[in-house]
Amino acid sequence: MKKIILLYFVPLFIVLFCFFKFSDKINSVFFDQEQNAAVDPSFNCIANFGNSPYYEDQFLNTSDSNETIFILGSSELAPETEAHPYNFISTHFKTKLKGVGHAGNQCFSIYSQLLANEKRLKNAPIVIVLSPGWFSEYAKGTSSSIFLEFNSSRFLTRIFQNKTLPEFKAYEAKRISDLYTEFSNADLILTMFYLEAQASKNIFFKAFYFPIIETIKVLNTLKLDLKKSNYKETTSVNRKTIVAESVTINWDSLFVSAKQQQISNSNNNKWFIENGYYSEHVNGKTRTIPLVNDDVNQELKDLKMLLKLLKTKEVNASFIMLPLSPYCYTNTKELTPLITAINNELKNNNFPCLNLWQDDSINFDNGILSDVMHLSKYGWYKADKFIVETYKLSK
Repeated sequence: MKKIILLYFVPLFIVLFCFFKFSDKINSVFFDQEQNAAVDPSFNCIANFGNSPYYEDQFLNTSDSNETIFILGSSELAPETEAHPYNFISTHFKTKLKGVGHAGNQCFSIYSQLLANEKRLKNAPIVIVLSPGWFSEYAKGTSSSIFLEFNSSRFLTRIFQNKTLPEFKAYEAKRISDLYTEFSNADLILTMFYLEAQASKNIFFKAFYFPIIETIKVLNTLKLDLKKSNYKETTSVNRKTIVAESVTINWDSLFVSAKQQQISNSNNNKWFIENGYYSEHVNGKTRTIPLVNDDVNQELKDLKMLLKLLKTKEVNASFIMLPLSPYCYTNTKELTPLITAINNELKNNNFPCLNLWQDDSINFDNGILSDVMHLSKYGWYKADKFIVETYKLSK
């Protein structure tokens, strides 16, 4: 082995170092040059980080004087209304709330974002919106393309270099390995995670992949050196105490007016679905939600690891479980045992949850959805009240 290292790998390392260190032109070919996209410094909600160092640095950060709550989810966070928490809370309270997410931002994507920022997790106020569809129709988990929208090489490098959370890093590697064949032109950090996952399988794989991993580590170190400004370490933040304000909100009035508005916007059907959506996507047709066994439900496995990370890092986390329309979906009762199990898991970990799930059309809160699975303004006001009470924003 020593002879192989001396005769092959040492010269290879030297050549690669010179090759990438001193040739900007070659470096631009092998390491994609990132574009500095325009940012909104006062953003309330972003669809994804857009590979922006600014947005990534603001993630789980606080303002100079007040705490910031973050709400994470998928398509539920848009289209925005005045009732969405990132608008409603930020308008009425000194404590601000920012949103991150769009369709497909599921448990593993969120897990990875949080793991990359583990120095900021302790006591961080984070609300996570769970959709039942994640654990049924999309039970395969976060897709490779969505994962990369929220987890840049900056984030992934932080996780790879983290030596304090080996169990969580190993899960990251395992899940990236699952997705690896779907990545187009996977960069160095994705390849490193993939190879580490392969090497962990047995001692023979470990011996085989060791020199390859070490070579790629050198290349990645060069990449970081060449792009120092884009690969800063995450700084920890001093979490602020949320001070309850003397803000009075007439919730009942908000609920009544918003519910009436939703019902009036749904007058071409008896399912309380907004007219335009009903005509285009439903038009009286019922459907069933796919049922997936727990042992092959990747999204459920990702959720359990996410909860373990939140518990380990003492995150001030809470959850919102959304409903599905029991008028449109005819088998919602069959999904109830899974939703109940998830809520019990949250309860066992002492994470507050606003559980809006209801499988019975007789008892369903009509008007809480704008379509078959996304909250209406009435539904979001319910979420706002939950957040205000959970994080004690008002006296």
